[in-house]
Order: sequence, then structure tokens, then C-alpha cells
Amino acid sequence: MFADSRRVALALGLDTAFADKLTCTMTSLAERLRTSTIPARIVAAWNAAATRWNPIAVIVVVWALLAVPLVFFRGYNSDEGLAVSIARTALEDGDWLTPHMFNLRWIERPALLSWIIAALGAPFGSVNQVTARLPLILFLLLVCLLIYALLRKAASVPAALFGVALFLACPLVMRAYVMITADMPLAVLLFLAFVLWWDGYAEGSLRLGRWSLIGLVLALAGLMKGPQPISYFALGVGLFVLVSRSWRELPGLALAGVFGAIPLAAWYWHVYAAGDEASWAAFMRLRPIALLPGPLPASQRLFTETLPAALAAAAFLISLWPGREKPERRAFVGALVCYAFTASLVILFWPGGSASRYFFPMVPALAVLGGLGYDALAAKRPLIVAPIIVLTVGLLTYALVYSDVAAPLLPARFRETQIEGARITALVKAAPAPIYCTGDTALNILPYVPGRILNATPDELEKVAAPAWMVLPNAEAAALISRRAGKLREVMPLGEREEWRLLRLDE
Repeated sequence: MFADSRRVALALGLDTAFADKLTCTMTSLAERLRTSTIPARIVAAWNAAATRWNPIAVIVVVWALLAVPLVFFRGYNSDEGLAVSIARTALEDGDWLTPHMFNLRWIERPALLSWIIAALGAPFGSVNQVTARLPLILFLLLVCLLIYALLRKAASVPAALFGVALFLACPLVMRAYVMITADMPLAVLLFLAFVLWWDGYAEGSLRLGRWSLIGLVLALAGLMKGPQPISYFALGVGLFVLVSRSWRELPGLALAGVFGAIPLAAWYWHVYAAGDEASWAAFMRLRPIALLPGPLPASQRLFTETLPAALAAAAFLISLWPGREKPERRAFVGALVCYAFTASLVILFWPGGSASRYFFPMVPALAVLGGLGYDALAAKRPLIVAPIIVLTVGLLTYALVYSDVAAPLLPARFRETQIEGARITALVKAAPAPIYCTGDTALNILPYVPGRILNATPDELEKVAAPAWMVLPNAEAAALISRRAGKLREVMPLGEREEWRLLRLDE
């Protein structure tokens, strides 16, 4: 291999003596790395730490340290306000099955996460940040326990804990510890369906009751984000059934699919109104409104978003040569690969492009493959495993500092939407009036503000009776002030980039 470096050096115009010296240096460095005890010591340190305490207790403590502080110290961001607004509107207006964002009908997909949040807030009469984020951290804990339990049936305790660590260290997951969107709960439900299926398949006990339970879990997944998630499970498990020629499983798989589709079809039938097809097609990206990255940039970004699990899984799969995997684990690895990558390839080449979060269901399976890789490579190839351990621990340390130090101590950076919501609340309480907004303006600020919030078009706002509060984008605010001069005034800017304005309409 290092002879190639000499040829490259000569091709670049370097003299022979320098090329020989470069080759010698690289060979020496490789030999030092190969004979170094540092990688083996890193692996030994992980083994010792993993077996020192109760593994379930370790998972719970790490989960609590990483996620619980963010429940309190991270304001709404990204598009979290959408799920919270739908939950709040369900409580305030009583229209649960047909989602509304305040008074605006929003039916692009079912909203199970919002319904769960609303149910948790019902005893308190309102939705708050704690009850909104509680389901997310519980889903996060559940998937960590599922990864550990699945790995423990085929791997050691250090490997099982390593799989959990790989999952928690993925940047895609780190951003979603408490993110109030359906992506992580959806991935957890789909992985739960996979675990239920595999446990039954491995034991030869896939009977009607288990298939019905799998169908129920798939129904919950579908109610999180529409029909496509059911196909994620069906494509992965279906391919494994076909490749392994497990024909007797096909009726059960079909039955689970039917059970999963019935509640979803009932919801679509309940909310349907003429013209909804366009919204559904746009959401499912059958007729996308905007193009997302294509296969090459999407796959590159996905790899970085799923580090270090992607590295560990790739190392494990590359290490597998025909016949080298234990026969009793060969089917398990095959099932994981089919589940992780079949639907992911479809998504990668889906017309209109894809975003990293679309691949969230793949991440738990990647973590399990990485855990299997730990057992397969740690003793024989510590030079491969040790850097992944260091990367994983480094990312988790970063996440720990983010959750337990930065978020609590930097409120202006991490709780800006909460602070601005409190400022609006104080003003509205001092001078009560309805609050109007347009579209998704101040999406993550307004859910903090109690009182009646109404969505209106710019034309409707010209006819709104005083008194009223309005939260509008800068351009809309300036245009409306010019048309309602003398009665409408600016109170304060809002947003990280001051992209919105809070206005007051007086009599």
C-alpha cells in the first residue's frame, strides 16, 4: 500500500530520495499505530466502565443528564410551535380529530403527538413546555432501552451500551432529544414494531396476537405522520421475508398492514374536504412544493448526521465476509440491514429530494449494527473501534455541556422564544385584546402567550376592530400601519433576527 505513496510522490515531481523518505515515514507511522497499546487500552476502559454499574441505571442516568435539563431550559425552536399550537387549540376549542393551528384548519397529516400533548395538558387546563416535551423524552428513553434489550440478546453488555451511546451521539438525534416534532416518536414506534416482529420471528412464535400488536404499533406510527411510515416497516420486513423465503409470514405481515391502515384511513375520511388532495400530495412529496437535496448531497449529509453510528455500522458490515458471521446471527443481521436500508434507499431517490430527518427510522438499526460491530471488532481490531469510541464519547460530552451548562446559563441564546413570549404576555395582560397573526408568524413565540389567538389574512386585518394585538412579518406590518395610520402602532420587534413586529390597534 505504501509503495503507492512513493509512486504518487514521484508523479508529483518530488525527487527519489524524498519519495523514499516519505514512504519510510508512513510505513513507520502505520507500524507504530498497529503496535500501539493505546487503542486496546481505550477499548479496555470502555469494557471496564460498561460493566462497573448496572447498565439500565447507566442508561437512565445518561438519558436524564442529556435530556431532562432541556425540558426546562430550551425554548421552542425549529417548527416545534406547530405541534404545540395544535395541541393547545384542541384543548381550547375542543376540535381534536381535525387539527387546527389556532383557527386555521391544518390537515396535511394526522397529529398524534399533538393529541398526546393535549391529553397530558388537559388536567392542568393548558399546554406548557414541560407537558409538551414530556412525551419526547419518554420516547427517547424507550428507544434507548429497546436498543439495549435487542443487543443483549446477541452481544455483550459493553456492546449493548455502545449501541445506545452510538444512537445518543448521532447529531440528528442530539438535536431531537426534546424536539417537539413527530420524527423521533415515529422512528421509535417503527423500531418497536421491528423488535416485536423479530422477537417473534426468532422464537418461531409469530401468531395472530403478535401480528395484531404489531399492527397496533404501526397504526400509532401512521397517526404520527401519515401512511408512508407504515411502508417503511413493510418494505424492510417484506424484503427480508422474500429473501429468506419465509412465505408463511406473508399473511401476518399483510394483516399487520391492514390493522395499521384502518385508523389512518378513518382519520382521512373524517377530515376530508374537497381540495385536501393537494395538501396531502404536497406533504407526501408526491407533488412537492419545493425541491430538497438530491441523492448525492442528501447521502453525504446523512452520513455526517448519523455519525458515529454510521461509521460503526459500516465497519461491521465491511468486516463481514461470506460465511464469517455466526449462522445464528446471520438472519438477525440480514433483518436489520433490510429494515434499515430498504425504505431509506427509496427515500433517498424519492422525486423532489429528501431531508436528513426523513431517515430517522434508520438510526436505531444503525446503532444496533454498530453494537454488533463492537463485539466483532473490539478484540481483534481495536485500532478501528477505539477512534469510534473516542468520537462517541466526545459527542456525548458536547451534548452534556450543551444540556447541563450552556442551556441553563445562556437564557438569551436558548430561551429567547420563551422570554419574548413572556414579554408579550405581560403587555397583553396589561391591555387585554385578541391577538392576530398571519400564517406561521412567530410560530415558536405565540404558543407561550395565553388568550385568544386568531389567524387572519392581511386583507382581513384591515377590517379588524380595535382593540387588538397583531404579530406580523416586517413587510406586512409596515404596509398595514400605512393603511391604518393613527390607530395602529408598533410596540416592539420580535424574533432572533427581528423579522416580526408586535403591533397594537387602539380605538
